[in-house]
Amino acid sequence: MEEVLTRKQEITRAAADLFRQKGYPATSMRDLAAKVGLEPSSIYSHIRSKEDLLTQICMECAHMFLDGMEKCEVSKMSPPLMMDYLVDFHCEMAVRHPSSVTVFNDEWRFLSPDILGQFLKLRKAYEIRFKDILMKGHRKGDFYISHVDIVFELIIHSMTIFYKSGKRYSENDLKIQVKEFIKRAITKDTADGIPVI
Repeated sequence: MEEVLTRKQEITRAAADLFRQKGYPATSMRDLAAKVGLEPSSIYSHIRSKEDLLTQICMECAHMFLDGMEKCEVSKMSPPLMMDYLVDFHCEMAVRHPSSVTVFNDEWRFLSPDILGQFLKLRKAYEIRFKDILMKGHRKGDFYISHVDIVFELIIHSMTIFYKSGKRYSENDLKIQVKEFIKRAITKDTADGIPVI
């Protein structure tokens, strides 16, 4: 069944596409109006500003990631299974919401100062919880991690880099290959076992 969008949702999705393609600063309200088939003056009856659209996209993504983390944590799975869950979740986000995830990752620095502080707190909270799972796995002997910050960045970027480059892969293929890559890199059967710095 085809999803029915409100006019505001349609505009927000179009904004995410444009911010991804052109970058936030280079996207004008005229560009956005043309993309959704409205006159520039009439678009303001649906949204307040370009800045509000960026805020909505970034904050909605931040909360979606935190909701995914919450579901992972309450599952009480082992660290390797939690990592599988998070990889699946990130791949789903990258495939199903490529524009919003790209804006979340790349355009957040253009948020207004009052929103930027809130946004960075949400991102940091997610990062801390993700790294905590990695370190729990390391302490249990499931993972061997020499530098948790580097491992975190490698994992996160491996799930989104394909979509930034414009290449498209199936969600299932992406999940399988990224999980295989991560397992080979950090599990005890294949890693070198260097102690954490």
